[in-house]
Amino acid sequence: MEGRADAAEFPESTEEAAAILRNASKSKTKVTLSGGRTGIAGGAVPTGGIIISTSKMKKIYGICEDGNGNVSISCQSGASLDDINKFIRREKKGFFFPPDPTETSASAGGMTSCNASGAHTFGYGPTRNYVNAMTVILASGEILKLERGKYKASAETNDFILEHNDGRKEKFTASSRPQPNTKNAAGYFSGKEIDAIDLFIGSEGTLGLVTELEFKLIPCPEAEFNTFFFLSNEDAAIELTEKLRYVSDKSGITAIEYFDPGALELLRQRRLKMGPASCVPPDMPEERETAGIYIDTTCERKDVQKNIKRLLDISKNLEKGSLITAWAAFDKDERERLKKFRHALPETVNSTIAERRKTHPALTKLGTDMAVPDKYLGQIMKFYRKKMDAVNLQYVIFGHIGNNHLHVNILPSDMEEYNLGKKLYMEFAVKVLEMKGSISAEHGIGKLKKNFLHLMLGDDGIAEMKAIKKAFDPNSILGKETLF
Repeated sequence: MEGRADAAEFPESTEEAAAILRNASKSKTKVTLSGGRTGIAGGAVPTGGIIISTSKMKKIYGICEDGNGNVSISCQSGASLDDINKFIRREKKGFFFPPDPTETSASAGGMTSCNASGAHTFGYGPTRNYVNAMTVILASGEILKLERGKYKASAETNDFILEHNDGRKEKFTASSRPQPNTKNAAGYFSGKEIDAIDLFIGSEGTLGLVTELEFKLIPCPEAEFNTFFFLSNEDAAIELTEKLRYVSDKSGITAIEYFDPGALELLRQRRLKMGPASCVPPDMPEERETAGIYIDTTCERKDVQKNIKRLLDISKNLEKGSLITAWAAFDKDERERLKKFRHALPETVNSTIAERRKTHPALTKLGTDMAVPDKYLGQIMKFYRKKMDAVNLQYVIFGHIGNNHLHVNILPSDMEEYNLGKKLYMEFAVKVLEMKGSISAEHGIGKLKKNFLHLMLGDDGIAEMKAIKKAFDPNSILGKETLF
């Protein structure tokens, strides 16, 4: 997407940002919020008005310890995930921040506003689980300090009482709609007795500007290892995933990622093209039906061999296929090599599309972000494949199979295939919703997927969201054309 703004503002503090929003509120000027600009749903693309960037709000205040073993880190919202992780490694060895979006230049505020997640969401959950407190500025310029557990919706009515700084009290009702029984980042958080802080997490910059955050940290595991299982077919990969779920607690599994046969073939082509620089080792199986399962595991050092044996035993006793070979990585350098292999796939997809855009400049990949409940994993996989094979589109399926959250990347060769892929995308959304899933598991809605959000929530659900929006932003100046 491309956009335009009449002005760009770069505040360095909460007070500066509040003054900008007060002026915008008085003139009813549209405001777009921008963090690390790593989102892929268009939320940071302005549609006129002003854009407020947090790129100069990068301070990390320090590590906090409460004396009861709880450890957290406080920072401004423009601090990057990479800077946060480096600070923790330097100042508080033995602890870490579990959310791991692939793009480490993502900002703290952006991760919070989109409730970002990644491969390790299977074991640790999304960003929401680690937000202890935040400072947020409403559209009016009013500064709110929110702590988890301080403001919760009424058990009887699901109402909140918003206490303004000038003493005014305002009541509004949160949506009691239950969340899908799967990974979800679509629309405002809902449910019974929810916490006020959770309304801002995942609100994509439409309710307020988050300027400061406190994130919970947890102890590092004693040992980690990564494994990659090459299996004879996709059915075997699904079977292995379903079996791994049942032993994940005992085995310390934190990530289960998938590579379909098309994805592995794309990596083989990368190896042929790039040679040793490809991140693809030459001992990868050449069988064209091969599917891959990547696993991250944490445990005590004494349990490493036991857990490897458990994983191997499970992978060798599959009914729907067989294990071809397995890789394992134990020390830091080996594990980094295996992670680079995993990340090489989306890089290859993007470079493939970039090459095709030289001939068709309007071309983009079409990437889905949908998730379904556990029991529908095999069904949705077969549905995706049947629909795309019927029209002979090139595609790869990969991603967070442990959460039934697969990215279907359609790689169109021209605009005719691109438009065909967009129609299929809508068919995928309808099918996922029939299965009570989510049309956006981690990337959010932004400006690109509003039609999918309406499909998922219906008129009543959108109306509930608009009522919440009005309570915090009565003139609707924040995030114009995002979500709604």
